[in-house]
Amino acid sequence: MKKLNFKNINKFYQHLVFWTLTILIIKILGALPYFVEIFYARHIYPIIAVINRWIADWFPFSVGDLVYFWGFAYLFYQILQLFIQIRHPKQQFLKISTFLLKTVWIFYLSWGLNYFREPLAKSLQLSTEKYTATQLIDVTDSIINRTNKLQYQLTENDTLAVEIPYSIDNILQKTPEGYRQIANYIHTQYAVPCIKTSLFSKQISYMSVSGYLNPFTGEAQVNKFYPKVFLPDIASHEVAHQLGFAPENEANFLGYLAAIHHPDLYFNYSGNIDALYYFLVELHRYDSKIYRTYLKKLHKGVLKNFKEAQIFHQKYRFPIDFSSTYDAYLKLNNQKAGLRSYNEMVQLVIAYELEMRKM
Repeated sequence: MKKLNFKNINKFYQHLVFWTLTILIIKILGALPYFVEIFYARHIYPIIAVINRWIADWFPFSVGDLVYFWGFAYLFYQILQLFIQIRHPKQQFLKISTFLLKTVWIFYLSWGLNYFREPLAKSLQLSTEKYTATQLIDVTDSIINRTNKLQYQLTENDTLAVEIPYSIDNILQKTPEGYRQIANYIHTQYAVPCIKTSLFSKQISYMSVSGYLNPFTGEAQVNKFYPKVFLPDIASHEVAHQLGFAPENEANFLGYLAAIHHPDLYFNYSGNIDALYYFLVELHRYDSKIYRTYLKKLHKGVLKNFKEAQIFHQKYRFPIDFSSTYDAYLKLNNQKAGLRSYNEMVQLVIAYELEMRKM
């Protein structure tokens, strides 16, 4: 009987098998959070992350942005060639397939598997029960009081917007201190910091992106054009991703924790005002009348800071909406709520606040 030689099988079907196996492996790992948590998130990923950040930190610019530029340029070129080389479309299609397949594997091995680890609420022993309307209103009230108090401390006038006096580089240098303050609580150390401004800050502004993690180089990126008052919280959010907390609600929550426990009052304000935005959104969904009542409690200076973000998004408004693409990406990676997962940080903050009050 003639032996089956895998090399002789049509390459098209080989790729079909590889893609099927890749999707199957990802689905299986997605159903094994304990396995991912113990073997990947706690042991393999920390080593990969530190090595990537150590290498990237040698460069004063964003290496990851250049990797993105090369990757998209290469993919665009190969797709263009697909239409030019009409005589050999299958060969060109296989080139594209190979590139995408390698990219998917590198993405998940270097960072993406963190989407499938156990929920942060479980490791921190926070309640996962849905909060009540009373709890939402109560914690919203607390955050408003803290935000107002900090705004007045920093400006000595409740009608003035808070302006951070530091340079962006200085903000990024200060960011790791917040994680040193909460390291014992989250059982995670932030070694070898690597936070940079994106080379494509102007471009991502039109996509309404304030910051992101590059999963291939481990660099945390912030948008240097975003209103500075929000940058401490944004940088802290991206550090959470660097530490392996992939879901957006968890990164939002940890960014908030790091910012409010930071010894610097400007970081405290940034963390509180950003959290307040999500709480007000949830309050508006619950009861628009209560929302308007609580909005009136805000100092005019706080409202002016919110206005800064609004002006930014109006200035960089783009006719193409990229949110649906990112929403699909999040849902594909174990975040069923998609973009709404950012707002789910409210659940974690409320659970944390209630837990702290017991102490």
